Amino acid sequence: MTAGLLVFLLGLFGVPLLLLWWGQRVRRLPRRIRRAFWGAILGHIVGSVMAIVFGMTPAEAWAEADTMRGFFGFFGLLAFPAASGLGAYLTSEQRSRSEVDA
Repeated sequence: MTAGLLVFLLGLFGVPLLLLWWGQRVRRLPRRIRRAFWGAILGHIVGSVMAIVFGMTPAEAWAEADTMRGFFGFFGLLAFPAASGLGAYLTSEQRSRSEVDA
């Protein structure tokens, strides 16, 4: 099994299972963590669409140095949810307890 295939399988099956497990606890978590969850959901949707689009490229259109197809097809399903979840976590505001209670 190659590294690309392992990453693809983790993105195809591991990420949805992790998001399903995480989604069961999302209401009880702080706001930043909830935003990271929804960012990861959005990233997985975008990564899935990109993997499908690049996976449906006909074999005649492939080139020897076609790195975009390899990245989006194999690594996109794992990279997009991680990047968008991290981005949503880092860009959300951490509010203090007194602001929430007010």
